[in-house]
Amino acid sequence: MTIGFAGLLSIVWRLFRRDAALVLPIVGAFVFLPSFAALLLCDPVPPLPPAPRDEVVMEAWMNAVTLWGQGNGVWFLLAEVVGTFGIAAVALFLLEPDRLTIGQSLGQAMVRLVAFTAATMAVAVPVALGLWMLVLPGLYLQARLIVAVPAMARHPALRPFAALRLSWKMTKGLDRALTGALVALFLAQWLAVSPLLLADEALRSGVAQPLALALVDALIAAVGSAYALAVLLLGVVAYRVRASKGT
Repeated sequence: MTIGFAGLLSIVWRLFRRDAALVLPIVGAFVFLPSFAALLLCDPVPPLPPAPRDEVVMEAWMNAVTLWGQGNGVWFLLAEVVGTFGIAAVALFLLEPDRLTIGQSLGQAMVRLVAFTAATMAVAVPVALGLWMLVLPGLYLQARLIVAVPAMARHPALRPFAALRLSWKMTKGLDRALTGALVALFLAQWLAVSPLLLADEALRSGVAQPLALALVDALIAAVGSAYALAVLLLGVVAYRVRASKGT
């Protein structure tokens, strides 16, 4: 029986409901809070200039992004590393055959943080390029590489690039369903976060309203955290589906 994207999302939802009380504190502490802090305390990334964008305009924008990165990039990078730690801990908790405790999952995630970070970055770079060019190619690449982190959680000896190759193999035949599920999740995230980003820009450019800005940034971080968790759970489900068939 072939499983479609709606079936995958249904299994993801059941998995979330079963373990929400255990995984949400990890996501809240290590994915949401660092992201919220980075959004609240750092300057926003310079937005793309409006069209038409000639060479001079784009060069000025790149210079602005470079200056932003020098002052703020390290904090966003730190938030990403801490978030990777949290996501890895959740993956270990869900996939370790001996069913680790939360504390043991956090400890194992810390020991293997470099490997999980390398795998996450190796997935993020091609996916980001695909999303930047056209959204769908990026989501397709993400679908094909989505099993890498779950596979590393299940197999401690698996190296990052071997995990990417395994993910590409395991998602063959499931790529359309996974891409469809990711499209649904991406659209839901975009619909939720777009008005919040506009509100954030308006609050930063107008009269100072720190409480309203903090609320908006908290919601942006919450949407991003929910998306990160949903993508991980989708990868866990995909791994289990393919592993159960001996792929």
